Amino acid sequence: MNRYLLLLLLVAPPAVLQAQRKNVADTTATVSVPRGFFDNIMYYLKHTNVEKKKKKVDLSFIGGPVYTPETSFGLAVMMAAQYKTDKKDSLLPVSNAAIYASGALTGFYGIGISNTTIFPHDRFRLALKASFSSRPNKYWGIGYEAGNNKDNYTEFVQLTEKMQADFSVNLNGKLFAGLCAQIQNVQSKKIDTAGGKPLMAPEKILGIGAGPFIVYDTRDFIPNAYKGMYVRLGYRFFPSFFGNKAVFSQFDLQFDWYKQLWQGAVLATDLYAEERSGDVPWSLLAEAGGSNRLRGYYEGRFRDKNYLAAQIELRQRIYNRSGLVAWVGGGNVFPRLNELELHQSLISYGIGYRWEFKKRVNIRLDYGRGRDQSGFYFGINEVF
Repeated sequence: MNRYLLLLLLVAPPAVLQAQRKNVADTTATVSVPRGFFDNIMYYLKHTNVEKKKKKVDLSFIGGPVYTPETSFGLAVMMAAQYKTDKKDSLLPVSNAAIYASGALTGFYGIGISNTTIFPHDRFRLALKASFSSRPNKYWGIGYEAGNNKDNYTEFVQLTEKMQADFSVNLNGKLFAGLCAQIQNVQSKKIDTAGGKPLMAPEKILGIGAGPFIVYDTRDFIPNAYKGMYVRLGYRFFPSFFGNKAVFSQFDLQFDWYKQLWQGAVLATDLYAEERSGDVPWSLLAEAGGSNRLRGYYEGRFRDKNYLAAQIELRQRIYNRSGLVAWVGGGNVFPRLNELELHQSLISYGIGYRWEFKKRVNIRLDYGRGRDQSGFYFGINEVF
C-alpha cells in the first residue's frame, strides 16, 4: 500500500460523508450535523478516527494529490477497512484491507489490493497483496558502481503484475510458521536504446516462487506498534518446474523493535536483509530506496543480489491528532557477502509529519535525503 501514496488534502464523496456522519452518530450521544459540501468534508475528517464499535466493518475513503520521486505528481484514491473476525474477542488483533488506485502526470497508473486477516483466536493469519502498475522507470544497471554513476541510466516503461500470499499457523502464542507464494510478471517497453547506456535483458520476466517462513510477533497493534517486536525469517525458491527461465532462491530477514520512551514517544528500529543466489533476473534483484527504506533514493537505482539496511525512527505525538518523526538509516547492495564494502554505504535521514486518519492509523508526509538525492513521500501507515 505504501507505494501508492496519499496526501493531506483529502476528498470524500458526499454519500460516504453521509454514511460517516451516521456511523459517528451511532457512537456518540448528540451530534450536530453540518450542512454544505465543505462542511461535510471537515466533519468527515474530524471524525475519521472515531471507533465504530457497532459496525462489523469500519470503512473509510480517502483521496487527493500524491507525489513520489519515481512517479511525480498525481492523484490517488483508497478505500480502507478494519474488522475483527471475532468481535467478542477483545485481545484479537484487528484485521485490515485496502483497495487503491492512482495515476500521475508522468504516465504512471496503478491499482492494487492489500489485506491481512487474523482468524478467530489468532490461530491462522492470511496476508494477500495484488497489484498492477505501468510506470516510466530508470535502469542504472546492477551493483553499487552502476548506481553510483548517477546520470548514466536507461529510461523505459515498466509494466508489473504482482501477487503474494502468506498463510501462517499459530504455533505457540506469538510464534507463527507458514508458506509464502509469489508471482511477479515484468515487461519492459519503450526502451531508450541510445548507445552507452545500460540495457535490461530480457525484456520480459516471469518469476514464480514459494517457500516457508517463520514469524515471531509481539506488537501491540500491527499497523502502528507502540511496543513489542516483529521478526520474520523466510525462504523462497524459484524452480524451473514453476515455469521460471532463471532458477534462483531468496532468503530474507526482518527484525523490528518498538519501545515507548515517554508520553507520546515511540522509538522504532528496523533491520532488513535479503540474500539471493543463482541466476537472478534484473527485475527480481533486491532494490534499495523507495518510500519504506532508504527514503530519499530513487527506488531501484541501486540493485544487486544482496541488500542490507537498517533504520531508527523517533515518533512523537505533538498535539491532538498530529505528530512528528525523525529518522536516520543506512544500507548496502552487494553481489556476495565477502564483497560488502562499508565505504559504499548509502545513508538516509529525514523528518516527517503524521496525522491520525483512523484510530492509530496515520497519514504520513516524509522528506528524506540521501547522499545526492532527496524526495517527498506521502503515504498511509508507518513505514514499518
